[in-house]
Amino acid sequence: MNGLQLKTQFELLTKFLKSCSVVNADGTLLYSKDQGPHHLTTTRLVAFQIVKKYLQPQPHDFFVLNDPENGGFQYTKLIFISALQPNLYLIWDEDFDAIDFKIPPTPLYDKGARNEFVWKALIENRSYSSALERFIVAQKAKADALLKMPQLLDLVSSAKNQQDWLKVSQEVFNVLFNTKAQSCGEAYFKLAPTQMIKLKLTVEEKQNVKMFVLDLTNTNLAADFHSASHIFESAAIKKIIDFYGWAEFFNQSILDKIKVILPPRSIVSKPHAEGLHNISIQAIASQLCEHLLTQFNNPSRKTHTMFQYTNFLSFKVQAGTAYYNNLITKQSATLDCVEELANLQKIEVKSMRRLESRSHVLFEVKSNDGIVLTIQNKYDIEGSDIKFKVNGKPQTCGVHKLAKSDSVEISWDF
Repeated sequence: MNGLQLKTQFELLTKFLKSCSVVNADGTLLYSKDQGPHHLTTTRLVAFQIVKKYLQPQPHDFFVLNDPENGGFQYTKLIFISALQPNLYLIWDEDFDAIDFKIPPTPLYDKGARNEFVWKALIENRSYSSALERFIVAQKAKADALLKMPQLLDLVSSAKNQQDWLKVSQEVFNVLFNTKAQSCGEAYFKLAPTQMIKLKLTVEEKQNVKMFVLDLTNTNLAADFHSASHIFESAAIKKIIDFYGWAEFFNQSILDKIKVILPPRSIVSKPHAEGLHNISIQAIASQLCEHLLTQFNNPSRKTHTMFQYTNFLSFKVQAGTAYYNNLITKQSATLDCVEELANLQKIEVKSMRRLESRSHVLFEVKSNDGIVLTIQNKYDIEGSDIKFKVNGKPQTCGVHKLAKSDSVEISWDF
């Protein structure tokens, strides 16, 4: 099969998944895409290696995990691994906002048969058990649909086709690599005196070997702000892939050209038990990488600006069994929770206005049931234009429980 035909086969295999990876029995990345707000390519590969090592997957096995200390991202993001054939595995991630507990690598189905013991332990006796069961069944149905396409699975699991596909991607890599500048530079993000992530990026070709080196040697030791290395890597790699236009051909042949150097026990090599800072660190990784790549490819090559972090606020609101995801950036604001909760009379909007370039929202909790607010990123850096207060007090990254009569105030530059 030619390169275009092989690409079409992988696209068909992953058509109904937003963010997923395809690997063979050796763990070689054959295809990957990340179309959601979070980037998990390397995370999914780590999850697969853990399952492969400790659970020895067989065809038609089906696994789940979400443990941030063991190959996961955060509690609400479940990673599924389906063994489609002996030489073909599909790994994908989906969000289920109600999950509030750690799931280690767990076999949900053994050779196609549901593991009743695990099923009961995972799902039963939870307030959202029915919704969780429907969610997991829907994920398993995605794998089952592919199992009904044996001809497609045979094509993409063929060792020859896989090698041909890796070769095609290598050729695409070589062509597009030469369209951008080679250079070396560094940038850093300083959150506090002892909290700094410093990235040295090198794009070079030596002895006919094209390579990207992401060197984080001078990044501080982990204190209260840290994540697993695969969290930073996934976001930085995604930025490189998009910048060069390799997304449709991204596999092991390209991944092998990206080398990451990490110091031990640094901010970006220590997993957080709940993945609390993963969203923030992915944003820093993406912006640092984009800044350096843009500098390298600046036509004038004379204008070198200092790195400026673009802040944002990501938060989730839980009211009963309903969840609302909200995002505020300088370009846009999505505050679905305000209108929805006001219509349900769970909050009362006291103020919503925009003066010059600044927006402001103030509402009061009216529900006796209480509302849980989770701030998902560390937006409260020094000099931030975004303000988030409860009863007049600034709130930081983490979970905040609201009671009746509590007031929430959000303001930001727009």
